[in-house]
Amino acid sequence: MATAADLEFYYRREQQERSLADRAPNAEGRRIHLELANCYARMIAEAQPADRPTLHPPMPG
Repeated sequence: MATAADLEFYYRREQQERSLADRAPNAEGRRIHLELANCYARMIAEAQPADRPTLHPPMPG
């Protein structure tokens, strides 16, 4: 079972990978970063209990 710290890490890494994909200099780099981001998104989804609403990452600031 994922902890709150795990989920925070997954959210942060998903966001970082999507940002890296946006800045990647070529299609292969974008594809790899998006694949990693999607892996983290799946980990987040799998960690959410089925009977609870999806948790959202903390607002930056």
